[in-house]
Amino acid sequence: MQVSMIVGVFLLVGVLSGCEGESQETSAAQRTLDELQAKYDEVLKDKVDVPVDWAADDLENIGDWEYRVVNLAYRSPEDLESQLNEFGNERWEVIWLEEAPRGFLLVLKKPSISYLSKIPLSALGNIVTGGSE
Repeated sequence: MQVSMIVGVFLLVGVLSGCEGESQETSAAQRTLDELQAKYDEVLKDKVDVPVDWAADDLENIGDWEYRVVNLAYRSPEDLESQLNEFGNERWEVIWLEEAPRGFLLVLKKPSISYLSKIPLSALGNIVTGGSE
C-alpha cells in the first residue's frame, strides 16, 4: 500500500507540474507542490506504517474549512490593502470585518487542503486497485 501512495504522490506532482499559466498560477502550483512535499515528508517520517490512516484523514478534509482570527493594525489604506492581498495570496477569504480600537478584527476562512482530491479520480482508482494507467 505504501508503494501505491508513493505512486499517487508522483502522479499528483506530475499533474501539478504540468500546469502552465500566468506567474500567479505558477506560484500557487509551486506552493501546492511545496505543501505536498512537506506533508509527504511528514507522512514518511511519522506514519510510514499507516498510509491508509493518512489517506482517510486527508479525504476527510474535502469540503472542510480552516478559520483564522486576526487583529489587523495598519498605517495607511495602502498598507491595509497590502496586508489583505497577502492574506488573499495565501487563499484566505475575509468573511467578517469589524472595526477595532487599533485597526480591524478580521475573521478569515479557506478550504482545508486535501492532497488526494487533486488526483484525477481515474488515476486514484488505478492506485487503489493497483491497476495500470
